[in-house]
Amino acid sequence: MPTLRHLPAALAALLLAAVTGSGCISHQETVRRDEDPLEIEFESREATEIFFRAVGQLQEDATPTESKTEFHVPVILSHKVTTVYGPNRVRNQAVRRADTNRDGTITKKEAQTFADTVR
Repeated sequence: MPTLRHLPAALAALLLAAVTGSGCISHQETVRRDEDPLEIEFESREATEIFFRAVGQLQEDATPTESKTEFHVPVILSHKVTTVYGPNRVRNQAVRRADTNRDGTITKKEAQTFADTVR
């Protein structure tokens, strides 16, 4: 009958058998997500141009948005999920920032104020 003094050796043997017998389970996944563009109206053509010039600047300056989640149990299990967000996310964030009164219309003044914060 095994005694408690044999427990560390038994656990080490069990771990060795698990590692060498079953190998390592590894999972890596990349999830691509993009948002639907928010509906927005513009007060004028000039407001549209000001807004989209600023959004273009944001997209040039932005690095790709990525989120990474990792879970490891040493030697036995590795699980990684990477989430990559599409370009509509930057545009939607810009719409939310620019439409300060949340009425669904970006005025020339709102567009200019937003553009000034981007520079």
